Amino acid sequence: MELERVVIGLVTAALLPYSIPMVRPRRATALVLTAGYALYTLAPGMLSWAALVLLPLCVGASWLLGRLAKADTNMQGSPRLFRPAGTARFIYVPLALAVLLALASGLLYGGALLTRATGELILDDSTALVVSGLLVATFVGGEVVTHTLHPFYAELKKAEAEEMEPLRGAGTAIGWLERSMTYAFAVAGQPEAVAVVVGIKALARFPELKSNQKRFAEYFLIGSMSSIGFALLVAAVVRVLLGERALG
Repeated sequence: MELERVVIGLVTAALLPYSIPMVRPRRATALVLTAGYALYTLAPGMLSWAALVLLPLCVGASWLLGRLAKADTNMQGSPRLFRPAGTARFIYVPLALAVLLALASGLLYGGALLTRATGELILDDSTALVVSGLLVATFVGGEVVTHTLHPFYAELKKAEAEEMEPLRGAGTAIGWLERSMTYAFAVAGQPEAVAVVVGIKALARFPELKSNQKRFAEYFLIGSMSSIGFALLVAAVVRVLLGERALG
């Protein structure tokens, strides 16, 4: 399974920074994220000559993608509704303190056990494969759906010119939640639970669908099917690589 871990993990490492709107414009951050995830992917054979060749190749691919992304005006927007101005410290400071406290407790009361468990988790191929699949389905899938919908966006905006402006970045966040839940259900062998995700989204859009706005209905169907379909495809590939049936 190490081959699958390396192939999917390095692809994820190269694509991930440019599928997260908050990271994409920060070139240094993007390259650090790529290098960090590539190191995690290559961890089982980090001292091999292959790893020493693949790591700079992956970072180089990420750098080239960054240059290409600068000219792409169709990429998804940043979901700032979860990070309003002036409140970041109230989110990140408590979170950082909680993580530091948990790490300190683990190190003081079970340092050797924590170190061993962390090492086993990092080197486990199945875990790496599932994590890579989740990241691809959630974030890279957002770019796939955004570019799939782009040709239809102008027509939809024309039809909705007088409607209230939507929350900035809400669509991106909804897509992330939709694909991550779909992927999680499918990888767990419960693809029928995806109906819950579809039902929630359809319920939220029911007024627009009921009002017989054909353009919106078509846009909604294309977006939903491409988003859920991509997440299911990634989950099916991961399950096959894990030795399971494609969709349980």
